Amino acid sequence: MVMKNTNNYLINYKLKKEGFSFTPVIFPKATIEKAKNSLWEVIQGYYETGVAPENRFWEIGDDPEKIIKIDKPHLSNKNIWKLITGENFGIILAEATGSNLVQVWHSQAVWKPSGGGRKGNAGWHRDIQYWPFWKEYGVYTAWIALTDVFEDSGPVRYAKESHNWKDIQKLDFFDSDVKNQDLEINKEYQNYEIINATLKKGAISIHSSKTYHSSIENNSNLPRVGLVVHFCTEKARKAKIEGKYSNYLDNLNDKIICPIIYKR
Repeated sequence: MVMKNTNNYLINYKLKKEGFSFTPVIFPKATIEKAKNSLWEVIQGYYETGVAPENRFWEIGDDPEKIIKIDKPHLSNKNIWKLITGENFGIILAEATGSNLVQVWHSQAVWKPSGGGRKGNAGWHRDIQYWPFWKEYGVYTAWIALTDVFEDSGPVRYAKESHNWKDIQKLDFFDSDVKNQDLEINKEYQNYEIINATLKKGAISIHSSKTYHSSIENNSNLPRVGLVVHFCTEKARKAKIEGKYSNYLDNLNDKIICPIIYKR
């Protein structure tokens, strides 16, 4: 695909070289604010569409200082649906990945309260380790900032060029002991650079399914709020598996659950 402008060419180049890339602000403030407020409604158990999200890893009454994670909130609210199906969003993802097709196959709400200390940590991991139904190429993650993300907000942190690393055991999103995980990484790799995804609200970060990333505590005065969008391109291929998730990608045929947001 021919890149439409220099900025998008650079985004594409950095994604390939470093395993992640950041965009300028691409969503209007009003759209972002609506999505953030709607996300809070979903967190509080109000489902505008009448459809519950796929999974809740945080329930009303749980520890308010822990990371709030909810799968597929776009099923439960129209404003969230509109955000992730926006035409410009699809174009940016297509140009960033050099793709002719972009299809959303999953989304996640990630709301990190301030003052949670280590409870706000997300351990080092690469997304593909949780996706046994996909082969590793042609699948990516976009992280939409619904609030400004500063150095002290507990931003997503990327290990530069880690999409080229071999798999490292004992790394897990749900393990909040990030310092211990650092030791596990250092057994294999020492001279690597960590880059913080400090973003203006309405900007996005994009990373490969194989890029190692984590986040640490939010020491700011405000929650750090993001909407995670997992997407596939025409280069993606299903993996043959048995068991619990063997039919998970059948949802690709349902364009309400898995909308195509760009097709050339």
